[in-house]
Amino acid sequence: MGKFYVDENNQARINCHNCGLNKNLDVTKFKDTHKRLKAKCRCGEVFRLTLDFRRHYRKNVRLAGEYFVQGKNEKGEVLIEDISMTGVRFATLKPHNIFKDDTVELKFTLDNPMRTKVQELVKIIRTIDRNVGAQYINQSRMQRIWFFV
Repeated sequence: MGKFYVDENNQARINCHNCGLNKNLDVTKFKDTHKRLKAKCRCGEVFRLTLDFRRHYRKNVRLAGEYFVQGKNEKGEVLIEDISMTGVRFATLKPHNIFKDDTVELKFTLDNPMRTKVQELVKIIRTIDRNVGAQYINQSRMQRIWFFV
């Protein structure tokens, strides 16, 4: 199965691993689906693929950190699992009371040579059990830090 990246015009360059055919396709109708797709090349090869609509590269990491929910008396430890210029995904070590649209302060240290400390407010986009996806509130500051990731 292959992963294909989608550009800002919802175009993806799909290539067949069997015959090498490359084709640009409009994948707008798949934008809000998170399913694996099945494609058939003109050479007859059938393969599965996923489309990645992300605007920015997401780096997988394993960084210890902590969180503080704004307006609630809740804090705890987290494992930062991936970061990008605009957002972060983390898992809480214990069950939490974090909900969509909450504002949370995250503190963690990057694993770069300078051990850059990150302390940022994020808006919660999704929660599934202890897994949380969030978007940085001050994205311009994180874009400067992203240089050091």
